[in-house]
Amino acid sequence: MNNNLLYLLLNLGTLLFPLILSFDKKVAFYKKWLFLFPSILITGAFFLIWDQWFTEMNVWGFNRMYITGYFVGDIPIEEILFFITVPYACIFIYECLIAYLKKSETFEDLHRWFTLLFFGITSTLLYWFNDHLYTGITCVILSLMLATHLIVIRRRYLSWFYFAFFVSIIPMLLVNGILTSKPVVIYNPNEIMGFKVMDIPVEDFLYNMTLLLMTIGLYEWFKRLAHRNQLRHQKQSS
Repeated sequence: MNNNLLYLLLNLGTLLFPLILSFDKKVAFYKKWLFLFPSILITGAFFLIWDQWFTEMNVWGFNRMYITGYFVGDIPIEEILFFITVPYACIFIYECLIAYLKKSETFEDLHRWFTLLFFGITSTLLYWFNDHLYTGITCVILSLMLATHLIVIRRRYLSWFYFAFFVSIIPMLLVNGILTSKPVVIYNPNEIMGFKVMDIPVEDFLYNMTLLLMTIGLYEWFKRLAHRNQLRHQKQSS
């Protein structure tokens, strides 16, 4: 295999099965693309700005041995694809869990406790490791999102979000494990805590949680907006 295709193939592999299974009758994920793609694009734009900044600040970089060599700014196209394929796959997992376990109430009321738990984790890491740029910025952004969801939004879909996040750790260990072990992505050791799962910095798990939380928050907002518009049209036509 051509080494330059590695990151590209990881992206395609991440997308392949969720895309094929999007037409499963029970999940019917393709019917929700109207809400999904705007959510991915908005979140992706935010994370690409973050990515560009961290690349300029030498927080991380990309090994040219494993990428095709096409860039937008300092960001390889494979990294741009990452912000499409990973959210797509994770929200597919989220919708599958809801579709197949929706009769279960197990996770419905757990979101407050999980939110407080992760808020405590990010606050602790921020206190002890705020001098590391990747750790500090990730913890600040995730803490703000968690606080907003806990205090302002308070939606029960957050329980399903946490369930989906924990399930998504399994494929993350495979994909990010390859990205960090080769390495495709090279981290500045001065900007991370140094704690790792396999070769994956702990910060990556919080980063992916932030990515997924923002995407699902927008995704659910677009769905609620469409539902309200539908109800409004029904009232006007009746």
